[in-house]
Amino acid sequence: MLIKLPIPFQSLFIDLISLPTSRGRMRKVMLAICLCLASIIYVSAQSELSVQPGRYLDDLYDKNLPFDTSRIVAKELSNVFIDPMNGWKDWQTVDNYYFGTNRGSLPMIADLESLHPYFKDKIVELIQVCKASGIILAVVETYRTHAKQAEYFAMGRKYTSMAGGSSKHQYGLAVDVVPVVNSVPVWNNTRLWKRIGVLGERLGLRWGGRWRVPYDPAHFEWSGGTSSHQLAKGSMAKIPNAKSQLYPCIEDDIRILKAYWDAWEVEQSVFANNPIFNSADQVSME
Repeated sequence: MLIKLPIPFQSLFIDLISLPTSRGRMRKVMLAICLCLASIIYVSAQSELSVQPGRYLDDLYDKNLPFDTSRIVAKELSNVFIDPMNGWKDWQTVDNYYFGTNRGSLPMIADLESLHPYFKDKIVELIQVCKASGIILAVVETYRTHAKQAEYFAMGRKYTSMAGGSSKHQYGLAVDVVPVVNSVPVWNNTRLWKRIGVLGERLGLRWGGRWRVPYDPAHFEWSGGTSSHQLAKGSMAKIPNAKSQLYPCIEDDIRILKAYWDAWEVEQSVFANNPIFNSADQVSME
């Protein structure tokens, strides 16, 4: 059987067979056997370089293998389809009385992903700061549709003095929270609310506990100096310059968020105009 020696061993083999016979036939035979074994090991090592797609990174990080990286086969990406326009369907919602108070018949959106990215990070920080102080916060409501805002407005000034389109909730710039003590939402502990409010204000948030009408200690908002009138006309809240580099895709993020908000507007508008919902609402109000 003929064996084609690798290039590094060819010249060595030629030198070997040209040795004078006087040097000893046995020596030449032993050297030839060693050379063949070395050749087999070399070929085996090279064949290991044709790795399976799932192992190519393991081989890349194995510094014991002297291999040519150009022979590594890249791992194929799985064809996973992501529908960016249906993410709103995954947002968490809560129903009326979930936190022990009457907040209307329309479900509340209580998902931090529905908020402006910068404001969302601020609320996450607030939750973490409160937790470090021994206070557990639950998210009651984040983004709010016009239909939900109109429902609150119809329930009286105790809930809101703003009609649809005027609340920061409708631009992903406001959130309602509640402290939870022993698994029970605590709404009427003024001292506890003040502790939470101060922590939020230290993060640059506006706290509803400073308002007289309506007094709203559960409410935190941020708008970057952008007024409700400007927001209604399509302006975006301005991220501080020192933090803007952390949100390089903010315009795309807001564009997707607005598409999600529009989808929720349609969803809750249809729900609010449903005769079954209206009849149930009248019964609850009685």
